Amino acid sequence: MVNIPGLIAGNFEDCPIHKISAADTNKFLLLCDREQVPFTSFVEIFEVGGRTPSNEHVEAYEYFYVLKGEGLAKVGSEYEMPIRQGSFIIIPPGNHHDIINTGSSRLYCLTTMIPDEKFSDMIKAGPAAELDDEDLAVLKAMIPVK
Repeated sequence: MVNIPGLIAGNFEDCPIHKISAADTNKFLLLCDREQVPFTSFVEIFEVGGRTPSNEHVEAYEYFYVLKGEGLAKVGSEYEMPIRQGSFIIIPPGNHHDIINTGSSRLYCLTTMIPDEKFSDMIKAGPAAELDDEDLAVLKAMIPVK
């Protein structure tokens, strides 16, 4: 990662990948965290049938943008919304939520939490994971070809 006055930059291929726990179905490609900025941003990769652990944040807004795949966003026990490539959702603090992969392939979400609430610490404390050929194909497809 490049960190010079006025610019923080990098490439996903140089970023750490972790799961929160070995039993989790989701992995996190950590793009930046509170060591560089007051938020965290990552690509969350959901296996088929995978889901976020049900959670809510005290202070953080959580923004999800679906890069590929389809799923279901649940907020509280009353609201569910289908999500697909191009969908975005913002969960304000204090709202219990889940993201569930309901599709037949992996779900890829660009996710940002503002502020970080030490979420990146939890990600980095988990076991290391790896991107496979499918992940690399999806992530590289997001890069425009000149």
